[in-house]
Amino acid sequence: MSTQPRNRAIPPGIANEARRTITNKLTGETITVTKYGYETDGERTEAILVVGPGGGPPLHYHTSYAEKFEALKQTLGVALNDANVYLQPGEAADVPIGTPHRFFNDTEADITFKGSVLPSHAGFERSLYILFGLCNDDLADPKTNLPKSILHTAIIADMGDMRFPGIAGGVANYLMKGLAAFARWRGIEEELLKKYWD
Repeated sequence: MSTQPRNRAIPPGIANEARRTITNKLTGETITVTKYGYETDGERTEAILVVGPGGGPPLHYHTSYAEKFEALKQTLGVALNDANVYLQPGEAADVPIGTPHRFFNDTEADITFKGSVLPSHAGFERSLYILFGLCNDDLADPKTNLPKSILHTAIIADMGDMRFPGIAGGVANYLMKGLAAFARWRGIEEELLKKYWD
């Protein structure tokens, strides 16, 4: 009896509504995908994010998609290049392709906001599921919230088109690209996709 593999182009939340929401036990972040790129013909991905006090990713940029952040509850901090912007509920910030940015929560309460990726990026969607899955399986460092394996980190960064600015960032980006290629050759990316996306 043979089983047909799942069509990986169809996100997991399409067949199972419960899988639209992923939670990171290390950071307390929750992401609920309201629209996958699959549902918008690649136009955009939309999600509602809840970020706890002190939460948010490091400064980074993307080469293939823009982002938009809209505050829904509480004040959302957004770093754009070297400037911090604070968004009140109903306010939004556009992040053009190639712009160093990060969102952050420097309050004492959870922040809820809407995030959009324009156009959608299947690798970005998959990288979030993998990152949160590794954190939940105790395969990430609780201090940095990054995978303990440099190969896992490289796969996530490359898959999600996450790049780091500056000279040190350029070196890290080059290193991550090479390590991601090695990890794919070793079958590590396939293992991660089977476990956390399929």
